[in-house]
Amino acid sequence: MAEFIKQSWLFPVIQSIHIIGLTLLVGTISLVDFRLLGMGLRRHSPRELALRLAPWTSTGLLTVLLTGPLMFWSDLTRYVNNPAFVVKMGLLAAALAAHFTLHRRAVSDVAIRPSARQRVPAALSLILWSSVILAGRAIADFDIRPS
Repeated sequence: MAEFIKQSWLFPVIQSIHIIGLTLLVGTISLVDFRLLGMGLRRHSPRELALRLAPWTSTGLLTVLLTGPLMFWSDLTRYVNNPAFVVKMGLLAAALAAHFTLHRRAVSDVAIRPSARQRVPAALSLILWSSVILAGRAIADFDIRPS
């Protein structure tokens, strides 16, 4: 099955769905981050915005968590030996850990104006998620194929 996915039209379809999921996940988190930084969407509190976007964020996370392993499984050797993939997985673990700890705490803070306790996790979140995306893009550039 792994070989079939790798050699057929399924891989680009799965990869496209993965990118859509990543866009949903990072896009909705970024909207909340920008709100925490005091930029845009000021009619909504960060908490209210995060709650309204939660179904989209969850859908993006679920999509990424389903499609990512399918792509990985389709060519284990390629990904395990790819330094960009290894970096992406480390960054993804850090971004998820920060999201479910620091970011959630910052969002639940009920400050009228964003405080440093909210801005620092928001900036960290933007840096981590942007780095995940850049490392994911770099996977194609760091492919080590046996000759």
